[in-house]
Amino acid sequence: MNIMSKLTVGLLASACMGMLSAQEVKLSMESPADFTQPKRIVQAEDAFSVKGRGAFFSVKSVAIDPARKYQISGEFRMKSGKQVLLYFGFAPYDGKNRPVLPKLVNGNSKTLTEVAEAAKKGDQVIKVKDASQWNTKSKYCHIAFGAKADLSDLPNRDLLATVPPNVRQNGEVWEVLLAKPLTGDIAAGTPVRQHSDGAAWIYSAGLVKLTDQWVTRKGVITGIAPSGIPSNKFWKGTEQVKVLILCAVGAPDSEIQFRNIKITEIK
Repeated sequence: MNIMSKLTVGLLASACMGMLSAQEVKLSMESPADFTQPKRIVQAEDAFSVKGRGAFFSVKSVAIDPARKYQISGEFRMKSGKQVLLYFGFAPYDGKNRPVLPKLVNGNSKTLTEVAEAAKKGDQVIKVKDASQWNTKSKYCHIAFGAKADLSDLPNRDLLATVPPNVRQNGEVWEVLLAKPLTGDIAAGTPVRQHSDGAAWIYSAGLVKLTDQWVTRKGVITGIAPSGIPSNKFWKGTEQVKVLILCAVGAPDSEIQFRNIKITEIK
């Protein structure tokens, strides 16, 4: 072999090694036991199958570094029955293995205000100084206590659900209507903010209407969002993630197949 041939072989080998090292598999789903609800999952040949609707998570989680880039990927198809809508992505958790839910991080910074008058245990109305920017109609809103202008309180777990009309003006103050009575006193001057629910998980690989043909779904995520629930960044407070496969619509006898489910770190 001449020098040029050796050089070519060497360059090709280096390129292949570079491609192999470009991604590091952090989690790969190899058996039904790797998923929650393993009894519903059947493994046949190189694929898994599941019937009906439901959310399926990986048992194990992956610790994340916000400065790094992660990809979730998998292949899916309908096997039989009514068409299924599939959501695929990450389920976020904090360092204590608690879910990072949309309502904990999905705060509207324009709604920051203060409690105008002390509220007592058992009250179902909280008076605040200014709720002119609050959503009054949604069934999925909350009031978050101890809110901070720089959003450093997120994820905020000190919150209560409100009911439409979520706020109403009463003279110089606004009244926030709670879904349930207070379980403790709230002091005047307590900073509060309106939060909203949203998509339950981070659907980085999106939504797909499955057919009988295999389709590959991929989603890439990096960084931490200061607030809100984007699909391309980890939600505030996320320290670890799990795989999430959500089968929606469909019917009890709808059956899908999936394979090659994994999370990789992109170097």
